[in-house]
Amino acid sequence: MSRKRISALTLSLTAVAIAAPAAEAHVTLNPRTATANAFARLDVRVPNERDEASTKTIVVTFPDGFYSVSVKRVWGWTAKIKMEKLATPVRSEDGDITEQVAKVTWRANRRSDWIAPNMFEEFGLSMRIPNTPGRTLAFPSAQTYSNREVVRWMGAAGAETPAPTVTVAAAS
Repeated sequence: MSRKRISALTLSLTAVAIAAPAAEAHVTLNPRTATANAFARLDVRVPNERDEASTKTIVVTFPDGFYSVSVKRVWGWTAKIKMEKLATPVRSEDGDITEQVAKVTWRANRRSDWIAPNMFEEFGLSMRIPNTPGRTLAFPSAQTYSNREVVRWMGAAGAETPAPTVTVAAAS
């Protein structure tokens, strides 16, 4: 390989290595894939991207099809699940389902519990994934900082503020 090609390749790989952490420094769902119609544990990963403010609230809005959710306790934070009525009930083996998850809000209990600069927190969720193999489900989110700034993670993949997503895989 010529020196020019090696230099160009090295420069390209360096740029990717530098950009990769920045691209990952958004509110995300992990893992990024879950199996259709199965229970899954997903973590909402919330990094603090500000040097002069701390994260004190995170709100995650759910797409249609999630009829219940459990949250993992995160010390120093309070979680609130908001449900919404369905226009048409959904039949299930346990009877009609009349509501679905609208959103989950986590709030820090005290200033000392805020997510400080250069830190992150993970908020665990347990839920049944809708039976929609092949779809990518978006969970628009809002992150509130101590300086009252609100970052809305609602954009498409590749946007400056992309929504957290999970891809639904077919059951094997």
